[in-house]
Amino acid sequence: MKFLTQKWLQRGFGLLMLFALNTAHAQQDAKVLIRQLNQRMQVIQDYTASVQMHFDIPGVKMRDMQGKVFFKQPGKFKIKAKGIFFLPKQNPMQDVNALLMDTASYTTVISGYETIDGHDCAVVNVIPLKTDNELILGKFWIDVKDPLIYKSQMTTKNNGTLETSSIFGAYKKYGLPDALLIKVEVNKIKVPKMMSVDLNKKSAPKSDKNLKEPGYIQIKFIGYKINSRFPDTVFTDDAQ
Repeated sequence: MKFLTQKWLQRGFGLLMLFALNTAHAQQDAKVLIRQLNQRMQVIQDYTASVQMHFDIPGVKMRDMQGKVFFKQPGKFKIKAKGIFFLPKQNPMQDVNALLMDTASYTTVISGYETIDGHDCAVVNVIPLKTDNELILGKFWIDVKDPLIYKSQMTTKNNGTLETSSIFGAYKKYGLPDALLIKVEVNKIKVPKMMSVDLNKKSAPKSDKNLKEPGYIQIKFIGYKINSRFPDTVFTDDAQ
């Protein structure tokens, strides 16, 4: 009986060690993928591009819009367009870059592997170390062969979960997408009052059904200009 107990203890200890080694390996692999992503991001100090935006948000009907996007490291982001448009507070083009660059503010672990649009991706969980952070959990589907984020989920305390899918093309080597599809939880986000009213005789009143349905925002990027060194006044100028 004593021999059997020792045998089971040894087996249990061995399984525990295996679990610990697998977890450490997953953390290390996650760190490697994040480091490769950051190296790609650091090449870009700034960029501009033309954008086309399509909105499908229950209770808020908006026309397709065109504008221009501006980005500058470490996390300055702005879209200029004529008219009223909506983007969630947790902007993936801004927040993801700033979050992943600050490697001391979170821990990472790979929770599994999935195929996204034909790409073998590691599912990397990013967990903030500070409890007062608005972000609760970030999940990133990163191509293991050519590190790019093809899908992400940002779960926040006050604005629900924001899911983003990315399509890459001509600017893939810079990690810049040709298009983004952003999925938002309408019942969690705060839509500005001015967007809920009937501005153009097209807006529909919100209902319980509207609030239960997700909203979608599609953004297409055209003609990136990288490292053009535009002035910071772009981000403080409110003129559209």
